[in-house]
Amino acid sequence: MYVGRFAPTPSGSLHFGSVVTAIGSYCDAKFNDGRWIIRIDDLDEERNIDGADTDILRTLESLGLHWDAQPIYQSRQKKYYGEWLHALSRKDDVYPCSCSRKTLREHSVFKDGDWIYSGHCKFHFTENQTIRNHRFNLRQPCTITINDIGQGLIAEDLYVTSGDFVVFKADGTPSYHLASVLDDHRLGITHVVRGRDLLRSSLRQAELQRALGQMTPSFLHLPLVKNEAGQKLSKQNKAGPINAKAPKKVLIDALRFLHQNLPPELLSSSIEEILIWASKHWDTSTINSRQADN
Repeated sequence: MYVGRFAPTPSGSLHFGSVVTAIGSYCDAKFNDGRWIIRIDDLDEERNIDGADTDILRTLESLGLHWDAQPIYQSRQKKYYGEWLHALSRKDDVYPCSCSRKTLREHSVFKDGDWIYSGHCKFHFTENQTIRNHRFNLRQPCTITINDIGQGLIAEDLYVTSGDFVVFKADGTPSYHLASVLDDHRLGITHVVRGRDLLRSSLRQAELQRALGQMTPSFLHLPLVKNEAGQKLSKQNKAGPINAKAPKKVLIDALRFLHQNLPPELLSSSIEEILIWASKHWDTSTINSRQADN
């Protein structure tokens, strides 16, 4: 059975880019007679804003996006995550890293907006050093392939483009990648709809799933919503919340951004009727997922 999810971070209200992802994931699930689950990614306590989770859920409801199970909070799953750290350690899939930010830059290459770690601590860590993180031990080469519904097969050598990435912090908090993988496994997620900016995250997560013997879901990476400066809409770029007083307009605008061909007579219908139509006529071939996000 198809099981999809939407995973917002409670660091503020939903902006239009987040809403596009929510609507895309919802319609894809309902088109396939599937379930749609909400996961609140609240592990980064410094970014969390009190009440943001409630505001997000209220916004989704105003758009007619009703979830099929009780929302899951990552902050309540820490014991579950810790069990998997031990499993990875026993398989020699992780190793301790003592690198500070300064040391990381000395032993990394900056490429495509990210630091690619050389694996320094894989070869030079000693027991008297302070553990700052645990990193995933990539094999060389490490070519990973995922299936994107819009773009087909996508392959990348993570050893070259990523390097050994962090999976656990010293305090036992899992990285975004590992927590996402473990949650998807626990919830039985079969399909992930997300923005194109998370394509590399999808590849890293697919490698973690391989190491853990877990199923890798199918992916659909949506085009990014950008501001007038050509930047991806995000909370970091000061993207404002959607207009809560006009949810139907927001819904229609999001479906149009995703190139869903709404008939003119539908524009006067209710939110529920628009969503029923959009879910029934959902067409991934028109989304232009292949377009470059320059």
